[in-house]
Amino acid sequence: MVQDGGLLGGRLFQYLDELLVKLRGTIILFMLLFFAMFLLGPVTFKFDGFTLFYLIPSFYHSFSVILLQLLEKSLVPHKMILINISPFDIVVSVVYISLAVSISVIIPILAFQLINFSKSALYPKERKIVSFSIFPIILLFIVGVIFALRLIIPILFSVIFLFAIDVGVLPTLGILQFVSIVVLITAGMGAIFETPVIVFSLSYVGAVPPSLWFKNWRYAIIGAFFIAMLISPGATGGIMEVTIALTIIGLYFSGAILARWIVNEKTKSDEKGIGTKGEE
Repeated sequence: MVQDGGLLGGRLFQYLDELLVKLRGTIILFMLLFFAMFLLGPVTFKFDGFTLFYLIPSFYHSFSVILLQLLEKSLVPHKMILINISPFDIVVSVVYISLAVSISVIIPILAFQLINFSKSALYPKERKIVSFSIFPIILLFIVGVIFALRLIIPILFSVIFLFAIDVGVLPTLGILQFVSIVVLITAGMGAIFETPVIVFSLSYVGAVPPSLWFKNWRYAIIGAFFIAMLISPGATGGIMEVTIALTIIGLYFSGAILARWIVNEKTKSDEKGIGTKGEE
């Protein structure tokens, strides 16, 4: 009697088990990072003229609290006041920061593991583009985060601050709202900056012709403004939306131009190789 192997011939759960074994260490590392950010803090001391530090359990001076203070100092306008609206807002804010930092560290490791796991199911061309995309993906995500922290978020809080002063009200901002906005916009901009890699990769593997990116430029612009409205808090009179949308459009066309150039060069190289073989 032949037993029913189920989905994928009974190999689906075997693949899942193998994947979970590979990810077990990453999950443990994520938990360790989260609790280290949330519950540990540095204590500095002098030794032979050098400033060193050691770690101690510290809920009130943890790495996440220090990072929260740095974000407040660098992003909040001087006369704007952060307030704790709900009793637990400050605790939830520290949890958000711990999660955001832990996820940011884990995602590249997780992506690398998933890519290695799926390489056996990819064609050589797909494996090549995936391998070469790892570094640009990480780099562009970091650039997007820096872009958000240095330009987008300061503009946002400055507009809110000036508007409050102009209306004649005390410029305040809830601590949880502040952290939520920072995490949302930095993560969103980090993801948005992956646009050139996505556009280029799809064209390189032959899934989307480069000409199609330029042909559908109207839909790209509409999509850019739609994504900008989703990410933006919508309290700046359109300044944030336009800035983010123009950034997305620039990244989109950068990826499209790069894809067209690389694909054209590859086509010329292939044609030259075929011509050389024909002459022989």
